[in-house]
Amino acid sequence: MLEVLLPPVLASAALFFWIWQYRRQSRLRHWRRAVALCNLQGEQEPDAVAWRFKLPLPPGPTRAWLEVRLESSTSLESGTTIVVVIPGPPGFFKVKIRREQPQLREMSEIEIGDAAFDTLFFIEGPAPLVFALLDAEMRSLLLRVNVECRLEISIGALWADVSDPQVPGLLPLLLEVAGRLARPLNVVQGLARNAREDPEEGVRLRNLLCLVREFPRTLETLEALRNACSDPNPEIRLRAAQERGDAGRAVLLKFAGDPLEVDSVSAGAVSLLKRDLSFDLMKTFLEQALRRRRFQTARICLEALGQSRDAAAVDLLAKVLAREQGELADAAAEALEKTGSPAAEAPLIRALERERPETRMAAVKALGRVGSPAAVLPLKDAAERFPDRELRRATRQAIAEIQARLPGATPGQLSLTGAEEGQLSFAEAEAGQLSLAADPGGQVSLSEDEEEMARKPGPAPAGSAGILPASNSKK
Repeated sequence: MLEVLLPPVLASAALFFWIWQYRRQSRLRHWRRAVALCNLQGEQEPDAVAWRFKLPLPPGPTRAWLEVRLESSTSLESGTTIVVVIPGPPGFFKVKIRREQPQLREMSEIEIGDAAFDTLFFIEGPAPLVFALLDAEMRSLLLRVNVECRLEISIGALWADVSDPQVPGLLPLLLEVAGRLARPLNVVQGLARNAREDPEEGVRLRNLLCLVREFPRTLETLEALRNACSDPNPEIRLRAAQERGDAGRAVLLKFAGDPLEVDSVSAGAVSLLKRDLSFDLMKTFLEQALRRRRFQTARICLEALGQSRDAAAVDLLAKVLAREQGELADAAAEALEKTGSPAAEAPLIRALERERPETRMAAVKALGRVGSPAAVLPLKDAAERFPDRELRRATRQAIAEIQARLPGATPGQLSLTGAEEGQLSFAEAEAGQLSLAADPGGQVSLSEDEEEMARKPGPAPAGSAGILPASNSKK
């Protein structure tokens, strides 16, 4: 039996040994080619499973080398692990860059602002150092390497698992990455350079904000903020002017009134300045925005004017409400509401006639805050003229709010007198009863359930609003 089994076993062992020897020789052949291409110097044992070299870096403050190791990989059936130990800048040992795993996203991740790069890589470490290191050229190199192999930078070294035939082509690229990471680096200058020159606007913004947060008083930060006020990206221009404090106020004023500036920047500038702007200047910015149809800026100006009870501000808002249509009319009505001024009542009553439902609704809600008893009849007429359930509900709420402001009023005592339309008095009956004029033109409309209940004979249910004859109302 042994004589039968021995030949196949020996043949299999011989085949396995031959395959292993062939792969080992093939690996060493690829290693020797890669070493020659990269001009790595050093004597290596021909049969060693790991080769080690030291590659001198360009002259700097201190003499430094890259330690390069080629090792037989255990992660691939036939492959090589390339390890490059990097003498990076202070803090580099804490930097970690590796392929992103979407199902294992970690909260400590740093996003560089380059969408293509952030999607592919997980990054952590000291934020200023990471932002300074990952400039446009470095990101481009890492993206190139990522196409060919699984790359990781951690604990001060670069790691890559590749197939043996890839070693000659990838080793020069990996050494270029390692060499760039090992270069002397002034973090503040690196951040300022990226904030000024990076082609990705998200990267420029994040580098700028990192400068402001970590190094607020350096000359590089102040210069970067000045340069960023002319950045092609609107968000960066606005943020840079904001971060300059008092020095940025003149820039914000320029943004607010510049006819060539985009609407979002003008609106942002007015929003940041609105507490410090005079009425005349705010009026100028509003008129410019309306003339150029800058809707964002116009809305911000209207909101700012709504914070004032000044008669001139109320008059200006009333003119905008009368002349404008659409969202700007709605915004003007809302701003008039915020003024809380009695002078806002008349233009809001006129706005109840507008065809746009949103404008009518804004006027109704505003009258609930600033309206007087004189607004009750126009509110009732608007609810009857437009068959809109939401408008009727808002109208009843507005009338209730007006009543609540009357001196000595109690819930349900508001009545319309028979003398003149629009006049109100308190009912002599018990609280909870609404007294209406005999003339239908002066009656307040009730909800559908209340109207049905009022038409039924018999006493009104407790707590409901009864309808009393006009004679019961007190003139």
